[in-house]
Amino acid sequence: MTCHWGVLGAGFIANRALIPAIQHSAQARVLAIASRNEQRAQAAAQQFSIERLYHDYQSLLDDPDVQVVYIALPNHLHAEWTMRAAQAGKHVLCEKPLAMNASECDEMISACYKAKVLLMEAVMYCFHPRMQALKQMIDSGEVGQLRFLHAAFSFPFDAPANYRAFPQYGGGALMDIGSYCVNAARWLIGSEPSAIHPGLFYSQNAIDLSASAHLEFGEQVFAHIQCSFSAAEHQVIEVVGTRAAITAPLAFTAWRDDTTTLSIQRGSVCEQRQFAPADPYQLMVEHFTDCVMGRSTLLFPPEDGRATLQVLDTLRMQKL
Repeated sequence: MTCHWGVLGAGFIANRALIPAIQHSAQARVLAIASRNEQRAQAAAQQFSIERLYHDYQSLLDDPDVQVVYIALPNHLHAEWTMRAAQAGKHVLCEKPLAMNASECDEMISACYKAKVLLMEAVMYCFHPRMQALKQMIDSGEVGQLRFLHAAFSFPFDAPANYRAFPQYGGGALMDIGSYCVNAARWLIGSEPSAIHPGLFYSQNAIDLSASAHLEFGEQVFAHIQCSFSAAEHQVIEVVGTRAAITAPLAFTAWRDDTTTLSIQRGSVCEQRQFAPADPYQLMVEHFTDCVMGRSTLLFPPEDGRATLQVLDTLRMQKL
């Protein structure tokens, strides 16, 4: 049995990662794509042999043969089209962050539960075997008792016409890449922060270009996150426990052809653990497809995305 997907939006991530991931999955296939940019939609349909092409999103949702939709739209459109998809009886894999804020996310979750469809945030990096190994090392106590976590994601952003440059579209570094850092802290530590202390924010055209925050997770467990649109390309997750420290470079965007590593330090002994190339997008798609077909349950229910938004909301309310 093949699970038929529809894709709303034909931007970079959809074309570079998600559509190929679906097409390479054994039991999934992109049946339809919709974009308001006719030229872009036609190019994607031709490149990936997508049978049905729509020039408005609702027409795709009205297609009775589409079972699942992937929402690759700007942040301010996530809630509207997730709820419309739910009303049409479609399961939804939605780009991060799930919504503009936690309150909006509550409406999405309610709509999906009411329609009895699944909703999951596309936190693809969590599905990579290296990140799964890191999570297992923490949970099994291999690092000892966790003490510190540092998550950073930055790159020089220079696209003034892009939606990331507009606050009304959910732009800014914190929403775009800071959401990864917050998600990583919550997921790897395995709890929610008990206290949140924002760092400095630098705004230009009403969007935050750089942000940092100190998060407390109970007794002696701390996390630091940093993100920026005005710093060099940089990604890392570092965890420090009482027995070992582990570093994961390029933590969030390891592509399907990339060999990845974990650097593990135990006292004066350092180890490099290497992981073969893997496609986290395909692993995520296959997991969600299994859930839609009733063979598995969501590793990341929508409440997880909502919890990340709650932290982001708190940071944005306190920003300088």
